[in-house]
Amino acid sequence: MPQLVNALLVFGLTLLSGVLDARGFIYASRAWPGGVLDLRWGFSAVAVFVGGLSCYVVAVRFMQGFGLQGVALQSALWFVVTGVGVAIMDGSISGWTRTQQGVALLVALGLGWLIVSTSARATAVRKSSRRTTGPRSRLK
Repeated sequence: MPQLVNALLVFGLTLLSGVLDARGFIYASRAWPGGVLDLRWGFSAVAVFVGGLSCYVVAVRFMQGFGLQGVALQSALWFVVTGVGVAIMDGSISGWTRTQQGVALLVALGLGWLIVSTSARATAVRKSSRRTTGPRSRLK
């Protein structure tokens, strides 16, 4: 049960982080109309980036509890969510060809598989090392 809760927290916090950061990218793109800073959009971008980063920092704690230790994989999960979020929020995903959409789906599935398979391996390695480094292993 705790692993399920961890997985749901990782998913939820990463999704929220990615959505907030995607929104920040959209706001930042509007912050410089005609080369002049629009403070409303600029501050909005910074605010949602801070929210997204905060969610990501908390998500990393649960990623580690889930066995996802590698920074590259942790950031890859965020990257997929953020990239898809930007494409959906700015409407550009509707202009993608079926091939582009298919490749995006395959990349997301591939990263998902990589995250799950490496976290399962890391969990197995940790359990194995506990068995060989416990107090009884010193007696042998």
